[in-house]
Amino acid sequence: MADNGDEAPFPAMAPEGVEELSEEAMDKQCVLKQEASDAIENGKLDVALEKLTEAICLGAPSALIYCRRADILMKLDRPRAVVNDCTAALGINPDSGKAYKLRGKAFKKLEKWEEAHIDFQTGLKLDYDEDTEDAAKEVEVKAKELKAAVVKQRVAGEEKAFQDELKANKEKYEAGLRAREGEFAEQKTKEEEEKRQKEEERKQRYNAGASEPGASDGDSSGVPKSHAPGGGNFEPHDCWKEGPNTGGSAEDVD
Repeated sequence: MADNGDEAPFPAMAPEGVEELSEEAMDKQCVLKQEASDAIENGKLDVALEKLTEAICLGAPSALIYCRRADILMKLDRPRAVVNDCTAALGINPDSGKAYKLRGKAFKKLEKWEEAHIDFQTGLKLDYDEDTEDAAKEVEVKAKELKAAVVKQRVAGEEKAFQDELKANKEKYEAGLRAREGEFAEQKTKEEEEKRQKEEERKQRYNAGASEPGASDGDSSGVPKSHAPGGGNFEPHDCWKEGPNTGGSAEDVD
């Protein structure tokens, strides 16, 4: 059931399952409808509403009787109840131009511009009249303004979502850069430490080798003097020497 908002409760609807009235019930319904018409002529809208509600509650109401009650409800400034009755009328007769136009007026009263525009256009196609045409033009302007506002709001929301996504992606990218910079710095520090340790180990090996016994007996090249040519006191035997100016060898001397 539709929401009655701050209005009085909706008038009672027809009972379900009653599709046909007895002759007696039909006669009573006709009497009630006539009494409602008389009350309207006398300006007694509340009485007319009561009589039509009684007629509807007998069952098997027509779309027209719902429209008649909706018309009274509109005059009593109960637009939500009008929407409720017109919707019931259209459930009985989907081609009721009067129901569409009355519901369009109710939606206009409720400032539901898009719904009013749709109902007016449909009602005018089924049953044209100039008064409804004038109302429909006013509603059409409002509906277009509302649609434009909705589109603008949607576009603004989409733009904000896009900018938020860009910002999030930028922050994520920058966070990734910072993380990689930290990894690079850590790797560089590690490499420098390994290099320092290797240099330290090389110096330690060098110092350990220089302090071993006998390491000072050699020259700066590391070769022991006893093995170097001319490094000792050895003299060749005289018999290996050539005699002076004899032109012979040591073997020719007696």
